[in-house]
Amino acid sequence: ACPHDCPSTCALEVELLDSKRIGRVHGAKANSYTSGVICAKVARYADRVHHPDRLLKPLIRAGAKGEGTWKEASWEAALDLVAEKFIEAEAKYGSETVWPYYYAGTMGLVQRDGIERLRHAKKYSGFFGSICTNLAWTGWMMGAGALRGPDPREMAKSDCVVIWGTNAVVTQVNVMTHAIKARKERGAKIVVIDVYENATMKQADLGLVLKPGTDGALACAVMHVLFRDGMADRAYLEKYTDDPHGLEAHLQTRTPQWAADITGLS
Repeated sequence: ACPHDCPSTCALEVELLDSKRIGRVHGAKANSYTSGVICAKVARYADRVHHPDRLLKPLIRAGAKGEGTWKEASWEAALDLVAEKFIEAEAKYGSETVWPYYYAGTMGLVQRDGIERLRHAKKYSGFFGSICTNLAWTGWMMGAGALRGPDPREMAKSDCVVIWGTNAVVTQVNVMTHAIKARKERGAKIVVIDVYENATMKQADLGLVLKPGTDGALACAVMHVLFRDGMADRAYLEKYTDDPHGLEAHLQTRTPQWAADITGLS
């Protein structure tokens, strides 16, 4: 599977040139989500792994900041320098001045979360979750109740695919694979919502560019119309949600015009 911190978690087929070198990387054809497709970043993974300019040893600044002069160092020397700077900052400003900020990237759980042991032992500053996902996780948990959703392959069986807040052409190419399949095979419409006109929006049947931070207002207006025009699945809401009647009452005044004044849409 792809090592990147990406929700697609693509299955890969990797060309082996010899025991130490890889060639081209492809999406696994046998996987019905990846379907032989992979993003450009991962397709050229060999360029990253085997590039002659790839850093293999630590470098320590040898001149003034910004000069771009460096010298090679051993891992021991580099780690000692980092530790010295941490201790120096602690002594001068207190332990909370050190903030081990991290997230996933291409790291596994053990490598990623191992720094927490240092943070707890030294009483460094902490943070809840990540700048990257906290808003999305909080919204999803409030709306869905758990961090799970439908099978993404269901997009190919949809009549309308809404891509909201992600530039899938660049960052989740397999989303576009299944969205385009729905368009070709079912005549599905693709709607893209974002705060700028990106590459994905250029492939949309309908693109909505709204003011940053106003997604909630647009979502409320959409739900208002669903209730108003009898398109809400009331049986589903009664069975699986906490307070559909309270939600409907809350949305009574969240009309499309109300949202237009907030989002900039018309």
